[in-house]
Amino acid sequence: MERVSFEGRNCSLARSLDILGDWWNVLIVREALWGTTKFDEFQRNLGMSKSILSKRLKLLLEHEVLRKQNQGGSVDYYLTEKGQEVNTIIMSMLQWGDRWYPHEEGPPVLLVNKKTGLPLTRARFYDQEGNEVSPNDVGICDGPGANAQTRERIRQIHQKKSRA
Repeated sequence: MERVSFEGRNCSLARSLDILGDWWNVLIVREALWGTTKFDEFQRNLGMSKSILSKRLKLLLEHEVLRKQNQGGSVDYYLTEKGQEVNTIIMSMLQWGDRWYPHEEGPPVLLVNKKTGLPLTRARFYDQEGNEVSPNDVGICDGPGANAQTRERIRQIHQKKSRA
């Protein structure tokens, strides 16, 4: 089955899924966030085949989520700034999984503040004035990059909500 590309879509989420929509890619980024740098470490820690790992690393390099650095006779992989920002997504997914698909024994990994050792609270969103916004209070409006199709879709969403 050939993979569909969302590169041309007028949707930042769809284009992000081109890179992060494959579970192996997210797990590779997680491993890099946790300090894994070598090909064989990624393979061992994730239990994936060399060919799949090689393809996924190539994609993450092409999209500048990872960068390669030659260290003597070996190659190390490091997250770029773009790759480091995926940590927000990974932490949110981890917290979501702990809440909705918990282990009987409790979370396998706790997110903590490195400086204090205290566990983190769940991810929250705030508006530009610092007010906390619940997921039910998040709306959408046209952005500067919206095309005619996106603007029409947003209009339909607003119209449907006003009738409800």
